[in-house]
Amino acid sequence: MLTIEDGTGVVSADSYITEADAQTLAATYGITLPAVVADAEIALRQGYLNLNTHEIQLQEYRVYAVQTGIFPRSYVYANGFLLASDAIPQDVKLAQLYAASAISSGVDTNAVDNGQNLASFDVKDVYSETYQSNARVKVNSRIQGVYNSLYPYYKAAIAGGESNREFECLV
Repeated sequence: MLTIEDGTGVVSADSYITEADAQTLAATYGITLPAVVADAEIALRQGYLNLNTHEIQLQEYRVYAVQTGIFPRSYVYANGFLLASDAIPQDVKLAQLYAASAISSGVDTNAVDNGQNLASFDVKDVYSETYQSNARVKVNSRIQGVYNSLYPYYKAAIAGGESNREFECLV
């Protein structure tokens, strides 16, 4: 059984959404989760943990020292509005579903960098590319649905201060 983070800093939380609610939300958005409850819960736990890799990009900080996930957060603006410090936005739940779906479908989020670098690539008389010496390719996959869902909460989503609605200070 999943332990749900509800915005109160639940100790040992491992999901933002119950398995039943996740299946309903996933069906609404065409996201695929495992049909077997135990498998879906494992995927949701892995998706929850995967979101922690985005923490450095997120605005401000966690509310509770004991919380296990990226939300709840203090002083976060999304689309120009300050979120309540106990909020678990729907976007965060969707990000968890996208991560869970990708992971359960075989995306390797724990790939190991073998240190090999491709210096050049050539298909005779068709195509050729040369790369900077010692160039590196990011090994872990970026799950686009996760990125899109979390973007409103990224530092990059705000500009010039606490929100995109700075003009309101002039009124």
